[in-house]
Amino acid sequence: MNVKNANIAYVDKSLRMFNLMSKYYFVTIGFFFLFVFVVNYNIKLIPIEYSGYILLTAFTSFTVLKDINRNVKLKPFLVLAIPLLVVILTILASGNGIWHNVLKLEMKSNILVNLNETFSKIPFNDASFVRIFNPTWLTIYMKMVYNTGFVLAVLVPLFRATLTLSLKKMVEYTLSSHVLQVLIITPFYFIFHLQEVWFVNGHPDMLGRNLTGLAAIETTLNCLPSMHTSIAFAMFLLVLREKDKIFKLVWGFYCLSVIYSTMYLEIHWVIDIFAGLLLGYCSVKLADYVIKKWDIFFTKRFSKIFTKNPQRVISSENRI
Repeated sequence: MNVKNANIAYVDKSLRMFNLMSKYYFVTIGFFFLFVFVVNYNIKLIPIEYSGYILLTAFTSFTVLKDINRNVKLKPFLVLAIPLLVVILTILASGNGIWHNVLKLEMKSNILVNLNETFSKIPFNDASFVRIFNPTWLTIYMKMVYNTGFVLAVLVPLFRATLTLSLKKMVEYTLSSHVLQVLIITPFYFIFHLQEVWFVNGHPDMLGRNLTGLAAIETTLNCLPSMHTSIAFAMFLLVLREKDKIFKLVWGFYCLSVIYSTMYLEIHWVIDIFAGLLLGYCSVKLADYVIKKWDIFFTKRFSKIFTKNPQRVISSENRI
């Protein structure tokens, strides 16, 4: 009898442990990435400069508790989430090649309006006022932020949205960033010829890219609007909707840093920044509209398949 009771107690304890781990699965994921960070720091399987990304992934994992969608069924969610992630990562992986082809088309086409001279004559349009304070540590930070901001600003909240089991947020972050913005911004690049501030003004490239000849001409194109700004601002607006205050503070600051870096490093003109802010705002609103329509269609037909309690879906801000 004692053996039977002991077995029951063991099973009960195991179930409670399993339920606890299921409820706080994100903690396990966070500690896993912390473990990988510590191991890699010692044996250096991954280049040490990438260790910061591992640590960032761990930090992000620990911030999801308040935003988790507990009403979603895990298996149906994964059926949709995994293919979506594969598509997104494929787009990002092939992005450089696609953009290079766009640049080739631009070089061959007749640009309608050349704004280089006009923009260089507008007072304060070169954002020289943001470089009044320019210590070495700030320059290093600005370079890091600019070089990572175009993709990382999206990947981190997208990863977090996946951990919160919110397909809606995953689609929201995806649409509001590169997907909609590339479609909106490309015509502007074929109409307006505008190059980076340092190139037009004949200053050294603060990013130290050692660009010469045709490479310099191609790389410094496409300034209006600033897509670094539009991507970062769109992510900033969406991050403000998250419940976790620490994540909002940290990632909101990062997104704003990306915008600041484009002026600090003499990449974009001030007018580019305002145009980028407008583009980011419009892309979020457009994504909201698309998701609202999709949400109504999806909820009516598939809520029983994807949610534990379909009645809660109607009033929930975290639909599916």
